[in-house]
Amino acid sequence: MKKTIFLSLIIAMIIGSCTQEKRSPIEGAWQLVYLKNGSMEETFPAQISGDQVKMFINGHLTWVGQFKLPTDTSFQYDYGFGTYTLDGNKFIENTTIHAQKSAIGSKKMIMEIRNDTLIQMYPTDENFNLAEKINIMKYVRLK
Repeated sequence: MKKTIFLSLIIAMIIGSCTQEKRSPIEGAWQLVYLKNGSMEETFPAQISGDQVKMFINGHLTWVGQFKLPTDTSFQYDYGFGTYTLDGNKFIENTTIHAQKSAIGSKKMIMEIRNDTLIQMYPTDENFNLAEKINIMKYVRLK
């Protein structure tokens, strides 16, 4: 009887230690494939050249990239770090480090995930309603 109880406890401990914590669907690394700024005519990658990678892990995010407008002679660098929360499609990004100091702070967005594509749309109001002119960023998951 003691062997059966002991064996049952061992099996329960093994099963319990093998279960993985549920991860957020956005966790991982993503590469920018499309960018449309609501206040600009140009889009990435059609007229704007460059690259950007964004990473999400355990409530933290970071990104690094460089872009060049058709009128520029050199690349502009973009980078940042912060924390995030995701509730359904409501995404809040709290940036603590940014290439442009004026962009530090909290930003509410709508986020969608379609297969291996992550789409961020902003700005929104306090109730997550999108503005008339929005920024759209599309990323694909890096493997």
